Amino acid sequence: MPYGKRFRSRGSLGLSLAAWLFSLLAVSAANAQALGPTFENRPIEVVRLALSGAVPSGPQRVAFEDRVRRALNVYPGSQLHDLMVDFGLGKVKRIPGVASASVNYVDGNTGGVAVEVSVVVGDRPQADPGRVDFPYLLQGDDSLLKLKLTAATLGYANHEAWYGRPQAFVGANPLARGPAGAGWSSFGEAALEGGLQGIGPIGNNVYAYGSLSYLASGSVATDLFVTGPRRHGAIEDAYAGIVTGITGDDGSRLVINLSGGRQPFQIADGMLIRITAANGFDRAALQLNPRWAADSLFLAQARYNTTKFEAFRLAPDELAAIDTHTVIAGANLETGLGTPHQLGLTYLTVPRSDYGWYTTTAQGTRQGLQVADVRYYWTPAIGASGPYAKTELALQWNDRNAFPMRAWGGYVEAGYTFNEALWRPTLSYRLSGFSGDNPATRTYERWDPLLSGGTGEEWVQGLNHYKLFQDTNLIAHRLQAILRPAPQWELVPQAWLFQAQQLNNIGGTTSTLAEHLLGYEVNLTVKYFMSRNVMFQSGLALTVPLSGVSRAVAGTTRPWFSAMSLARISF
Repeated sequence: MPYGKRFRSRGSLGLSLAAWLFSLLAVSAANAQALGPTFENRPIEVVRLALSGAVPSGPQRVAFEDRVRRALNVYPGSQLHDLMVDFGLGKVKRIPGVASASVNYVDGNTGGVAVEVSVVVGDRPQADPGRVDFPYLLQGDDSLLKLKLTAATLGYANHEAWYGRPQAFVGANPLARGPAGAGWSSFGEAALEGGLQGIGPIGNNVYAYGSLSYLASGSVATDLFVTGPRRHGAIEDAYAGIVTGITGDDGSRLVINLSGGRQPFQIADGMLIRITAANGFDRAALQLNPRWAADSLFLAQARYNTTKFEAFRLAPDELAAIDTHTVIAGANLETGLGTPHQLGLTYLTVPRSDYGWYTTTAQGTRQGLQVADVRYYWTPAIGASGPYAKTELALQWNDRNAFPMRAWGGYVEAGYTFNEALWRPTLSYRLSGFSGDNPATRTYERWDPLLSGGTGEEWVQGLNHYKLFQDTNLIAHRLQAILRPAPQWELVPQAWLFQAQQLNNIGGTTSTLAEHLLGYEVNLTVKYFMSRNVMFQSGLALTVPLSGVSRAVAGTTRPWFSAMSLARISF
């Protein structure tokens, strides 16, 4: 890798180690891409209730809808948990006058999940009292035991991966064994997860719940880092919890939830924490990204009406070869959930980590990092036509490090949903920025991306570009449209422009940048939600390097094109 004269003047301590680190950070960037919407743990944007059949009218309809919503117990602003949705759906089916009920998930207008509940009102069909429908093993008035089953497969093709120069970007990575590069390359991936989930009463309005599953994954051919077949299997879910709540006569709700074990976790839209498990390499399934559960997560949550508080301590499930033994603890407060004005405050600390921060003259670690985050969402027309705006700003500092650390990151986003127009488009612009390190100062200013990531609509900023430049030392402009040509179809075209905050990029795949312009990307994602349980997704992306990258590496860089298609079945 080239190193600029600007950095040679500061010495050469740790250059070989830093070069190795640069490529390993590209590993975490690629790992953080989740292809296909994983709805578990994402914020619920809206709950839509559709009644059909012998629907009552007037006050009787209002009372009936209220009873359905209370039985379902799924509300905007909460995070989606499939087990709890199934539990609530079972209660809805037992309401007198409900002939049948079903639920579906789709992407929301502003980054969350829309939960669509369909209820047929009428006489319930005569059923075998001993019959339990798949995937349920046991379903009572107050209990549920079900199979957790997920199967997914993916095909992926690249042309000129790593801009056709893999040696320049991942050549120093000892885990990269035959990466994709010049010309065409393709690979296939698959994953299968099976297990049990359940919830049942252990006291007066106190329920215990849990999940245990095993996940097997495999890859063939040449992915972004490795050539050859791989397979891996390990425990995925292994958690248990207790939940209790009180609903007052006036409709006020208090819910307390305590849990611990191997489970996923997310804060808000995932700018700080979204990806709590790694994939790829010996675990296979780099792009399918089937693993989400942290090594351990201890979580205490309390929600009163539209306000939620949570305290947590988590250790992400990292690749064994680059396990940094990171532990993140913190507290999160959100108020106005499900209302037009939502405010969030988060404080994080890292009591333990070997994750390295490097300059050419010093070495530090993430241990001791502290983060303060504030965010505000304005969504006056959730589920309908109208504008919305979101913003978030976070500050990072660490005074326990070998050098003082101060960094910042955040974004502003504005959009408009045209719910009555053809294809019901949501159009938006987002400007995000994450600081880089100025080598002229003693303070280290490079933003630590922690566990940021997700889908292309979340914090994977560029389907190809994100593999080269994670969310640090970056300014990203995003134009996005979400188009819905039919109820089950969704098209998401995006246009991106990327710039660097600093030419010093130590800690990235290229240590020194030639200029601030990094590249641009256009991509298109197509999703088909056949049902809550079956979805298909395809995507195309073209990424063009600009002078900041093309003049920083030896040789000619070429545009990177990728195409993918996946199918997922989950119960």
